[in-house]
Amino acid sequence: MQPPATLSAALRLIAQAPALWPGFHPQRTPLLTFDGTHTWLHQCAPPPGPGWTAQPDGWSWPGRHPDLNANTALPLGDGRWAAGVLLPSLGEPDARTLAAILIHEAFHAYQHATPSVAWEVSELDALTYPAHPAVLHARAEETHCLRRALHEPDWLTPARQALSWRAQRHALLTVAQRTFETRMETREGLATYVETRFLQQFPALDPAAAPGLGPRRWAYVSGAALAHLLDRRDPHGPSPWPQAALTGQSLADLLLERTGTPLPAAPHADLQAAAREAAATHAAQLQAQLDAFQAQPGPRLHLRGALRVCSFDPMNLHPLPGGDLLHARQLQLRRDGPDHLRAQLGTFGHPARTGGPSLSHVQEVTLRGLPAPTVQGDRWQVRTPSLTVDLPADAVSPDADGWTARWP
Repeated sequence: MQPPATLSAALRLIAQAPALWPGFHPQRTPLLTFDGTHTWLHQCAPPPGPGWTAQPDGWSWPGRHPDLNANTALPLGDGRWAAGVLLPSLGEPDARTLAAILIHEAFHAYQHATPSVAWEVSELDALTYPAHPAVLHARAEETHCLRRALHEPDWLTPARQALSWRAQRHALLTVAQRTFETRMETREGLATYVETRFLQQFPALDPAAAPGLGPRRWAYVSGAALAHLLDRRDPHGPSPWPQAALTGQSLADLLLERTGTPLPAAPHADLQAAAREAAATHAAQLQAQLDAFQAQPGPRLHLRGALRVCSFDPMNLHPLPGGDLLHARQLQLRRDGPDHLRAQLGTFGHPARTGGPSLSHVQEVTLRGLPAPTVQGDRWQVRTPSLTVDLPADAVSPDADGWTARWP
């Protein structure tokens, strides 16, 4: 049995990749991929635990490995971290594009193995990030200036203008929101930077589309753009600024040290209009997602009780009016203890609404569109490709809309 040809070609490209970041070696990082039929493990020997079958150039697992739920870095259980990629989620990339995506996720594995304040991000702070037209407009203008700085010979002036728009935008944010953005630029932006360095291209910057990106998604390209500009400006070559970034200095502050005072620039009317439209669209999309969640046909399950968040997909997490969260794609919740208290809930493409004091401490969960459960012994269970629910049977009772589960 052989992995997909595109994956094999991507692995050969990764083996030939040049140095992209001090201490980062994608050629040595375990790579975990699901091709729609089998999970493949490469650059990892021995495999982490039983169940793997040796293949000529790696290991295989029948179906999707239960730990591989998203394109991300994930622990293997033996102290190692792997780059995980779900190939069906990518469409049909060519080998070079797939290699770049694997390198991006491999950099996240490197980050987990290389502790630094630069990677420490509170996802909670993104939930309060404002979608105000003034904030979104300044983001669009900064994007315009960063794109000019990357592509024009006289790059210093637009780089200083980008920093000026950033200062205006940051004046409208709280300290926590600014920290979220700059830390996300060193965590996700630098992963995009090594990805685009491998591709020998700059990140795609679209000023008109920038207001419609959430702060997390925008940090991918803004952080990568700042890093490419630091490569250009660093008077000591390509290595000192990465060392400074690892100490926690923001990429924008490092660039400011090298470019001088920010330079104000006139606004663009079309970007102001794009920001107003993006703010209105954001509000409408959020309401539409909530309406679609509520309109799912079939029974409802409402859980009341403390649950621990094990994993979630931050790219598909939406704050709702009133403080609840809508997990549109992936969520893993647990309650440990003896059988009469133990509970588990996992979604993979099935939306879930949660409420609680924080993102990591959930006290209420609502699921809609449930199939009929099974009761085996003292366990109440639902198992489908997109949903796993395993609860104590005596904690679940039927009601007019489906079921309610409660525990202390």
